[in-house]
Amino acid sequence: MAKKLFEKAGLIQMPSAAPKEPVAPKPAEEIRAKTAPGSMLHFMSAQSTAIKEAESLREELARYEGALPVRQLDPRLIRPSAWANRHAASFEGPDFAALKDEIAAANGNVQPIKVRPIQGGTAAVTEGVGQSNPLATGGALYEIVFGHRRHRACLELGIPVLAMVAPVNEQELFVAMERENRARKDLSAWEQGMMYARALDAGLYASNRQLAAAIGRDLGDVGKALSLARLPKAVVDAFSSPLDLQFRWAKLLNDAQQKDPDGLMARAKALAARTEALTAKQVLERLLDMDDRPLTAPVPEQVIQNDRERLAVIGSDDQGRTVVRFQRALSDSQRDALAAALREFFALPK
Repeated sequence: MAKKLFEKAGLIQMPSAAPKEPVAPKPAEEIRAKTAPGSMLHFMSAQSTAIKEAESLREELARYEGALPVRQLDPRLIRPSAWANRHAASFEGPDFAALKDEIAAANGNVQPIKVRPIQGGTAAVTEGVGQSNPLATGGALYEIVFGHRRHRACLELGIPVLAMVAPVNEQELFVAMERENRARKDLSAWEQGMMYARALDAGLYASNRQLAAAIGRDLGDVGKALSLARLPKAVVDAFSSPLDLQFRWAKLLNDAQQKDPDGLMARAKALAARTEALTAKQVLERLLDMDDRPLTAPVPEQVIQNDRERLAVIGSDDQGRTVVRFQRALSDSQRDALAAALREFFALPK
């Protein structure tokens, strides 16, 4: 029986095992990653790459640190600020025409203007740059900090204006506008004075001294500019343009206003109605009642003397008025004789 079972078992054939495929060796990194030290090494390698990328980005960002965003804006979406210091004459004449030609040739302003966003501003403009003008209206998104003439040139040319955009408060706007215009040296004395006067009248600064400190300007220069801005309108209108007024004339006109206000106003009104062409200097001389004598050319002195000594000198002061200086005191009788001679000179009754 056992022999038969053995023979039958011999007839059973077991399936042969399939040949094994060769296994590729795993990368060393994968083998190491399955261990604690390997995992840490893999993590540190990835971190090192990220750190290098972050450092590169920081260096790139540092190049633009402190820079303001500059973009091209539709000039119709920009309005002048309340502190705008440009007279209408600043947008006329050969100087503005030259600026406009320069911007047109470059197809835009190379030197950007500066604007601040208007909170809640809305834009309502027609299609095409330069076809409508919301200046000084509510249809604007930005307000000019500085660059009024460049903005106006782009507006009239119908091209975008290159602008820096930054949020600034009222005092920051005022200081930035004043300093930028003063650096460009094309803002007139009267325009500066009007700007200072508006700031003081609106309470932006409490005093001339506080204003001068804020803009880094000499207190005397601020006073001269304000003196010109505070002149009566008739006196300013006597000039062909208020831009003709100069800092060095401030004291002369202010003194005339203090000493002879009625005479100054009468002369100013007569000059405003004139038909003849006069230079700004000639207008000043007539306002000061200087008989058209040049301001910078005093009348030559005349010396009265005898054989022994100088007795008197006839000259003029800095406003062209005749001055007689005697070398010694006069007696009462000599004063009486002088008064009689002057009455006769002016054809006055004795």
